[in-house]
Amino acid sequence: MNDKNSNNLLIIFGISLILLIANSYMPEGVEIFGLEIKQVDFLGDIRTDDFYDDDSYEDEEYEEDEYFEGEDDEYFEDNESENDTSFLEGKPRYNLAAIINFNIFTEFVVSEIDKLSNNYILPSQKKRGGNLSGNLKQLNKFFSALKKTKNKQVRIAHYGDSTLEGDLISADLRELFQKKFGGNGVGLLPITSHDAKFRKTTDLSFSDDWITETVFSRNKDRLPVGINGQVFVNSDGSWVKMKTNNRYKTVRKFDVAKLFYSKAKSNAKIKYILNGKKGVTKSLSAGKGLKVLEIKNKGSKSIKIEFPRSESAYYYGVSLESKSGVFVDNYALRGNSGVDLKKISNEYLKDFQKEMDYKLIILEFGLNILSGRKTNFTKYERDMVKIINKMKKAMPDASFLLVGVHDKCIKKGSKFITDPTVLKLIKAQKSIADKADIAFWNLFEAMGGENSMVEWVNANPPRAFKDYIHFNDIGAKKEAEMLFAELMKKYK
Repeated sequence: MNDKNSNNLLIIFGISLILLIANSYMPEGVEIFGLEIKQVDFLGDIRTDDFYDDDSYEDEEYEEDEYFEGEDDEYFEDNESENDTSFLEGKPRYNLAAIINFNIFTEFVVSEIDKLSNNYILPSQKKRGGNLSGNLKQLNKFFSALKKTKNKQVRIAHYGDSTLEGDLISADLRELFQKKFGGNGVGLLPITSHDAKFRKTTDLSFSDDWITETVFSRNKDRLPVGINGQVFVNSDGSWVKMKTNNRYKTVRKFDVAKLFYSKAKSNAKIKYILNGKKGVTKSLSAGKGLKVLEIKNKGSKSIKIEFPRSESAYYYGVSLESKSGVFVDNYALRGNSGVDLKKISNEYLKDFQKEMDYKLIILEFGLNILSGRKTNFTKYERDMVKIINKMKKAMPDASFLLVGVHDKCIKKGSKFITDPTVLKLIKAQKSIADKADIAFWNLFEAMGGENSMVEWVNANPPRAFKDYIHFNDIGAKKEAEMLFAELMKKYK
């Protein structure tokens, strides 16, 4: 090898070493060409453990502007959502930054070889039951409604962050309820969605000319968001199509499609096409308040709705359902800690509750408040209590369940351990449930407690991704099964 080639190799090696070391100190959220770069601690295996024992941020306060200034609790601002956003903008399976990260790739190969050579199977975890606490009597509203599902609908609103995207967790929970108590249909779907490409239960497609505003977007025109935290405005010729698939038996067909909208213009019309057949034109009802256009057709598998005139109304989504049974509406709020639910007005909460009659509200947030080095959750706790009390007032016939954050691991030296802030957040979440007088489910304990995420990642088959944060499909199903089992223990 000549001197020139040797020099080139040294230069390449030097640049690579500098980039790897720089990556060890790279803050979260850095993007290159739209691709978010995940930090990997290149020096982790040679650092001493006391490097990580930094308590300098112990008293850092969760920051957020005050709200709830009036009786109606309405709040808007011209800034982006105040929440810490997760380092993931989609599901981990599509995280290209992780795919090209050779350190993670190497660890994966080594661990898989080890599993094969040792016929590795995750040791059975200790059965941890009784993880429901708080005001369990409040769940009786929901349990009483379940006894009437042969003739009536029972709806569950499942709110959460990006862990619910793609109908994750909700899909399996819905199937469990529908198999036991009846019901066909996926429930309320948005008009547009970030997770359309990997939504588990419905093939969702739509024109690219919709205006979409959410509780976590700028919403500079202060458009009224619905109970799902979203509102959609059409252009000339906008359309949306929803088609069932065969992944889940109970949502393969629907008997009724309901279009939710408000403030329609006097001449507003839509055209719907069921199962690819001849289209039918319908006029919308003008006036204030939430309106519902109901389309009945037993055993339908698809619906396409066209909107001929721009800005004809504010639209909130389409619900695919049957006349009776249980329905779980998946409300995934990407990158959210839950505090943005304050932006849903009392008026719309009450209007939707009048139409939907929710019997159980599940709140599953936490990961995004952990994405920074914040360990004082006093203000977050106070804000969430206000939000829950606001929702309880608007939906007095509903039961409420707060799901605690699941285990999340960080690398300390050469090991992955539970992020210490997880334990502090769980304590705050228990306090939120107590102060709001609602039920609390400790998912952290249910999945195995401290360092259980490591076991879920190394399980055969794995239940979580190698980011040690997010569940995969198998883990999501396991969570749904555990939650359903806990609720059924209390159901009489």
